[in-house]
Amino acid sequence: MNNNMLYETENITASDRILHTPSDFARKNFLYIQEAGKLKSLKPHVSSRSDLDSYLIFAVLKGSGTVKTNETVYHISEGDCAFINCMEPYEHISDEDNPWELAWVHFNGNNADSYYQLFLQNNEDVSYFHMRNAQSYKDIVDKIMEIQNEKDQLSEINTSLFLTELVTMIIRDVVKIKEHKGEHNLSKLREQINERFREENLFEKLCQENNMDEMSINKEYKDKYGIDLCDYILNRRFTCAKELLRFTVKPVKEIVTESGIGNADLFRNLFNKNEGMTAEEYREKWSQWNRG
Repeated sequence: MNNNMLYETENITASDRILHTPSDFARKNFLYIQEAGKLKSLKPHVSSRSDLDSYLIFAVLKGSGTVKTNETVYHISEGDCAFINCMEPYEHISDEDNPWELAWVHFNGNNADSYYQLFLQNNEDVSYFHMRNAQSYKDIVDKIMEIQNEKDQLSEINTSLFLTELVTMIIRDVVKIKEHKGEHNLSKLREQINERFREENLFEKLCQENNMDEMSINKEYKDKYGIDLCDYILNRRFTCAKELLRFTVKPVKEIVTESGIGNADLFRNLFNKNEGMTAEEYREKWSQWNRG
Protein backbone atom coordinates (compact mmCIF):
# COMPACT_ATOMS: atom_id res chain seq x y z
CA MET A 1 0.00 0.00 0.00
CA ASN A 2 1.39 3.40 -1.00
CA ASN A 3 0.33 6.82 0.12
CA ASN A 4 1.90 9.84 -1.60
CA MET A 5 1.06 13.23 -0.12
CA LEU A 6 2.18 16.82 -0.05
CA TYR A 7 1.10 18.54 3.13
CA GLU A 8 1.84 21.03 5.88
CA THR A 9 1.59 20.03 9.52
CA GLU A 10 0.41 22.99 11.57
CA ASN A 11 2.75 25.24 9.59
CA ILE A 12 5.70 23.27 10.97
CA THR A 13 6.90 21.41 7.87
CA ALA A 14 6.14 21.08 4.19
CA SER A 15 6.70 17.52 3.05
CA ASP A 16 6.46 15.31 0.02
CA ARG A 17 6.51 11.75 1.25
CA ILE A 18 5.47 8.24 0.33
CA LEU A 19 4.62 5.35 2.64
CA HIS A 20 5.02 1.73 1.63
CA THR A 21 3.99 -1.63 3.01
CA PRO A 22 6.31 -4.34 1.62
CA SER A 23 5.21 -7.81 0.58
CA ASP A 24 6.17 -10.82 2.68
CA PHE A 25 8.63 -11.82 -0.03
CA ALA A 26 10.32 -8.41 0.11
CA ARG A 27 10.52 -8.51 3.91
CA LYS A 28 12.30 -11.86 3.80
CA ASN A 29 14.63 -11.24 0.88
CA PHE A 30 15.17 -7.54 0.10
CA LEU A 31 15.98 -4.19 1.50
CA TYR A 32 12.65 -2.40 1.47
CA ILE A 33 11.39 1.10 2.23
CA GLN A 34 8.88 1.97 4.90
CA GLU A 35 8.80 5.68 4.13
CA ALA A 36 10.70 8.09 1.90
CA GLY A 37 10.38 11.77 1.22
CA LYS A 38 11.61 15.34 1.18
CA LEU A 39 10.91 17.90 3.86
CA LYS A 40 11.29 21.63 4.35
CA SER A 41 11.19 22.85 7.93
CA LEU A 42 9.01 25.93 8.47
CA LYS A 43 9.70 26.24 12.19
CA PRO A 44 11.83 24.25 14.65
CA HIS A 45 10.20 21.20 16.20
CA VAL A 46 11.66 18.15 17.90
CA SER A 47 11.03 14.76 16.34
CA SER A 48 11.77 12.03 18.90
CA ARG A 49 11.47 8.28 18.53
CA SER A 50 12.79 5.00 19.89
CA ASP A 51 12.04 1.27 19.58
CA LEU A 52 11.18 1.77 15.91
CA ASP A 53 12.12 -1.25 13.80
CA SER A 54 13.69 0.82 11.07
CA TYR A 55 16.87 2.46 9.82
CA LEU A 56 16.80 6.13 8.87
CA ILE A 57 19.02 7.88 6.34
CA PHE A 58 18.50 11.59 5.87
CA ALA A 59 20.55 14.02 3.82
CA VAL A 60 20.64 17.73 4.66
CA LEU A 61 20.14 19.51 1.33
CA LYS A 62 19.98 23.02 2.81
CA GLY A 63 20.14 24.63 6.24
CA SER A 64 21.25 23.00 9.46
CA GLY A 65 19.98 21.33 12.61
CA THR A 66 20.76 19.02 15.50
CA VAL A 67 20.65 15.23 15.79
CA LYS A 68 20.80 13.35 19.07
CA THR A 69 21.45 9.61 19.24
CA ASN A 70 22.12 7.72 22.47
CA GLU A 71 22.72 10.98 24.37
CA THR A 72 25.31 12.14 21.81
CA VAL A 73 24.43 15.44 20.13
CA TYR A 74 25.63 16.35 16.62
CA HIS A 75 25.14 19.65 14.84
CA ILE A 76 24.83 18.93 11.13
CA SER A 77 24.43 21.22 8.15
CA GLU A 78 24.11 21.33 4.36
CA GLY A 79 25.98 18.43 2.78
CA ASP A 80 25.84 16.21 5.88
CA CYS A 81 23.97 12.91 6.09
CA ALA A 82 22.81 10.96 9.14
CA PHE A 83 22.44 7.16 9.34
CA ILE A 84 20.46 6.07 12.41
CA ASN A 85 19.28 2.82 13.98
CA CYS A 86 15.76 3.79 15.04
CA MET A 87 15.54 1.04 17.64
CA GLU A 88 17.77 3.30 19.72
CA PRO A 89 16.47 6.64 21.09
CA TYR A 90 17.00 9.51 18.69
CA GLU A 91 15.71 12.98 17.97
CA HIS A 92 16.35 15.76 15.49
CA ILE A 93 15.42 19.41 15.21
CA SER A 94 15.97 22.08 12.57
CA ASP A 95 17.80 25.31 13.42
CA GLU A 96 15.49 28.27 13.86
CA ASP A 97 17.68 30.74 11.98
CA ASN A 98 18.71 28.34 9.22
CA PRO A 99 15.88 25.80 8.76
CA TRP A 100 16.82 22.68 6.92
CA GLU A 101 15.58 20.82 3.89
CA LEU A 102 15.95 17.05 3.99
CA ALA A 103 15.67 14.01 1.76
CA TRP A 104 15.13 10.85 3.78
CA VAL A 105 14.42 7.13 3.67
CA HIS A 106 13.16 4.85 6.41
CA PHE A 107 14.07 1.30 5.41
CA ASN A 108 14.71 -2.17 6.73
CA GLY A 109 15.14 -5.71 5.49
CA ASN A 110 17.72 -8.30 4.64
CA ASN A 111 21.27 -7.18 5.62
CA ALA A 112 20.10 -3.71 6.74
CA ASP A 113 21.83 -4.06 10.10
CA SER A 114 25.00 -5.39 8.45
CA TYR A 115 25.23 -2.24 6.34
CA TYR A 116 24.61 -0.11 9.41
CA GLN A 117 27.33 -1.85 11.44
CA LEU A 118 29.77 -1.51 8.55
CA PHE A 119 28.96 2.21 8.41
CA LEU A 120 29.68 2.67 12.13
CA GLN A 121 32.87 0.63 11.88
CA ASN A 122 34.24 2.90 9.16
CA ASN A 123 32.91 6.13 10.66
CA GLU A 124 34.30 5.83 14.20
CA ASP A 125 30.81 5.09 15.61
CA VAL A 126 29.62 8.57 14.60
CA SER A 127 26.06 8.76 13.27
CA TYR A 128 26.66 11.29 10.51
CA PHE A 129 29.20 12.14 7.80
CA HIS A 130 29.70 14.68 5.01
CA MET A 131 28.45 13.53 1.62
CA ARG A 132 30.83 13.72 -1.32
CA ASN A 133 27.93 14.46 -3.70
CA ALA A 134 24.64 15.44 -2.04
CA GLN A 135 22.78 15.54 -5.37
CA SER A 136 23.43 11.81 -5.86
CA TYR A 137 21.71 11.06 -2.55
CA LYS A 138 18.72 13.22 -3.46
CA ASP A 139 18.48 11.57 -6.89
CA ILE A 140 18.25 8.10 -5.34
CA VAL A 141 15.50 9.22 -2.97
CA ASP A 142 13.64 10.69 -5.95
CA LYS A 143 13.94 7.39 -7.84
CA ILE A 144 12.76 5.39 -4.83
CA MET A 145 9.71 7.62 -4.46
CA GLU A 146 8.93 7.52 -8.17
CA ILE A 147 8.89 3.75 -8.57
CA GLN A 148 6.51 3.29 -5.63
CA ASN A 149 3.74 4.19 -8.06
CA GLU A 150 4.28 0.75 -9.57
CA LYS A 151 2.56 -1.71 -7.26
CA ASP A 152 4.27 -4.93 -8.27
CA GLN A 153 7.13 -7.23 -7.41
CA LEU A 154 9.45 -5.66 -9.97
CA SER A 155 9.15 -2.30 -8.22
CA GLU A 156 10.19 -3.94 -4.95
CA ILE A 157 13.22 -5.46 -6.65
CA ASN A 158 14.15 -2.08 -8.11
CA THR A 159 13.61 -0.41 -4.74
CA SER A 160 15.97 -2.91 -3.15
CA LEU A 161 18.56 -2.15 -5.83
CA PHE A 162 18.28 1.60 -5.20
CA LEU A 163 18.54 1.11 -1.43
CA THR A 164 21.60 -1.06 -1.94
CA GLU A 165 23.08 1.67 -4.13
CA LEU A 166 22.33 4.22 -1.40
CA VAL A 167 23.96 2.32 1.46
CA THR A 168 26.88 1.37 -0.79
CA MET A 169 27.38 5.06 -1.58
CA ILE A 170 27.38 5.81 2.15
CA ILE A 171 29.99 3.15 2.90
CA ARG A 172 32.12 4.35 -0.02
CA ASP A 173 31.96 7.95 1.21
CA VAL A 174 32.92 7.17 4.81
CA VAL A 175 35.77 4.91 3.67
CA LYS A 176 37.10 7.74 1.46
CA ILE A 177 36.80 10.15 4.39
CA LYS A 178 38.64 7.68 6.61
CA GLU A 179 41.42 7.32 4.04
CA HIS A 180 41.70 11.09 3.71
CA LYS A 181 41.92 11.48 7.48
CA GLY A 182 44.60 8.81 7.54
CA GLU A 183 46.62 10.64 4.89
CA HIS A 184 46.21 13.90 6.80
CA ASN A 185 47.33 12.23 10.03
CA LEU A 186 50.39 10.73 8.34
CA SER A 187 51.32 14.12 6.89
CA LYS A 188 50.95 15.65 10.35
CA LEU A 189 53.03 12.83 11.78
CA ARG A 190 55.79 13.55 9.28
CA GLU A 191 55.80 17.20 10.33
CA GLN A 192 56.04 16.19 13.99
CA ILE A 193 59.07 14.00 13.26
CA ASN A 194 60.81 16.82 11.40
CA GLU A 195 60.34 19.03 14.44
CA ARG A 196 61.02 16.48 17.17
CA PHE A 197 63.39 13.87 15.67
CA ARG A 198 66.02 14.52 18.37
CA GLU A 199 63.67 13.42 21.17
CA GLU A 200 64.56 10.24 23.00
CA ASN A 201 62.08 7.35 22.53
CA LEU A 202 60.26 9.38 19.87
CA PHE A 203 58.79 6.34 18.11
CA GLU A 204 57.14 5.06 21.28
CA LYS A 205 55.83 8.54 22.08
CA LEU A 206 54.27 8.93 18.62
CA CYS A 207 52.57 5.53 18.85
CA GLN A 208 51.08 6.50 22.20
CA GLU A 209 50.04 9.99 21.08
CA ASN A 210 48.34 8.64 17.94
CA ASN A 211 46.80 5.65 19.74
CA MET A 212 48.32 3.19 17.25
CA ASP A 213 50.36 0.04 17.74
CA GLU A 214 53.91 -0.07 16.41
CA MET A 215 53.21 -2.53 13.61
CA SER A 216 50.19 -0.60 12.23
CA ILE A 217 51.80 2.82 12.29
CA ASN A 218 54.97 1.51 10.64
CA LYS A 219 52.97 -0.21 7.88
CA GLU A 220 50.72 2.79 7.15
CA TYR A 221 53.69 5.14 7.03
CA LYS A 222 55.61 2.84 4.71
CA ASP A 223 52.58 2.38 2.43
CA LYS A 224 52.41 6.15 1.93
CA TYR A 225 56.06 7.24 2.00
CA GLY A 226 57.97 4.10 1.05
CA ILE A 227 59.87 3.99 4.35
CA ASP A 228 58.65 2.83 7.73
CA LEU A 229 58.40 5.24 10.63
CA CYS A 230 61.39 3.93 12.59
CA ASP A 231 63.66 4.20 9.55
CA TYR A 232 62.39 7.69 8.74
CA ILE A 233 63.20 8.91 12.26
CA LEU A 234 66.67 7.38 12.02
CA ASN A 235 67.13 8.81 8.52
CA ARG A 236 66.22 12.27 9.76
CA ARG A 237 68.73 11.97 12.62
CA PHE A 238 71.46 10.74 10.28
CA THR A 239 70.86 13.67 7.93
CA CYS A 240 71.17 16.02 10.91
CA ALA A 241 74.47 14.39 11.88
CA LYS A 242 75.85 14.95 8.37
CA GLU A 243 74.74 18.59 8.45
CA LEU A 244 76.49 19.12 11.78
CA LEU A 245 79.66 17.50 10.46
CA ARG A 246 79.65 19.65 7.35
CA PHE A 247 78.67 23.02 8.73
CA THR A 248 79.96 23.08 12.32
CA VAL A 249 83.20 22.30 14.14
CA LYS A 250 81.46 20.43 16.95
CA PRO A 251 83.21 17.25 18.15
CA VAL A 252 81.86 13.95 16.79
CA LYS A 253 80.96 12.81 20.32
CA GLU A 254 78.74 15.86 20.75
CA ILE A 255 77.12 15.33 17.33
CA VAL A 256 76.19 11.75 18.28
CA THR A 257 74.01 13.20 21.05
CA GLU A 258 72.78 16.36 19.35
CA SER A 259 71.60 14.55 16.22
CA GLY A 260 69.38 12.29 18.34
CA ILE A 261 71.23 9.10 17.34
CA GLY A 262 72.57 8.84 20.88
CA ASN A 263 74.68 5.70 20.41
CA ALA A 264 78.28 5.80 19.22
CA ASP A 265 78.24 2.27 17.75
CA LEU A 266 75.04 2.97 15.81
CA PHE A 267 76.48 6.30 14.67
CA ARG A 268 79.61 4.57 13.37
CA ASN A 269 77.63 1.80 11.64
CA LEU A 270 75.35 4.32 9.90
CA PHE A 271 78.32 6.09 8.31
CA ASN A 272 79.98 2.84 7.28
CA LYS A 273 76.76 1.48 5.75
CA ASN A 274 75.42 4.63 4.06
CA GLU A 275 78.58 6.59 3.21
CA GLY A 276 81.24 3.90 3.12
CA MET A 277 83.49 5.89 5.45
CA THR A 278 83.84 7.10 9.02
CA ALA A 279 82.27 10.30 10.28
CA GLU A 280 85.70 11.91 10.42
CA GLU A 281 86.38 10.96 6.80
CA TYR A 282 82.98 12.31 5.80
CA ARG A 283 83.79 15.64 7.47
CA GLU A 284 87.20 15.72 5.76
CA LYS A 285 85.64 15.25 2.32
CA TRP A 286 82.52 17.41 2.65
CA SER A 287 82.99 20.19 5.18
CA GLN A 288 83.47 23.71 3.80
CA TRP A 289 85.59 25.03 6.66
CA ASN A 290 88.01 22.11 6.49
CA ARG A 291 89.18 23.06 3.02
CA GLY A 292 90.63 26.41 4.02
